[in-house]
Amino acid sequence: MRKTVAILGALAVSLATAAAAEVPAKLMPRGIAGSSFNVRDLEAQKAWYIDKLGMKLIDTIKRGDTPFEYLVGYSRTPILALLSAPNRPVGPNVMGRLILDAPDAKGLADHLKAQGVAVREVIPNTAYFVTDPEGNPVELYTAPAQK
Repeated sequence: MRKTVAILGALAVSLATAAAAEVPAKLMPRGIAGSSFNVRDLEAQKAWYIDKLGMKLIDTIKRGDTPFEYLVGYSRTPILALLSAPNRPVGPNVMGRLILDAPDAKGLADHLKAQGVAVREVIPNTAYFVTDPEGNPVELYTAPAQK
């Protein structure tokens, strides 16, 4: 019995050590490639992100002839995937929020307010929250100036 416990203990230590091993540099992720929201109304959500936040349609993934996913962002690199999920529950996705690095979060928040988008100030001149039509939170963020 003691031998079995000792073997199991050594195995547990070995597994814990392997799990804590450092990720090799060549395998280390370079950053976040994007986020995604499962959306009930794919076309309406695409229109909101393009019309309200100025994103561009970067790619369309289809199933057959029907768009299934839109990749949107500000350059050739998408930052948000909108995935068709018409049967998902009403309300925001499980992910906390999409954070957009804006050069002037307050200015963008004011611009969106003028278009009828509800804006909540979280940190003056730094962070503002809006929600898309399906309730997904989006943070408009400007990093404070370095001192």
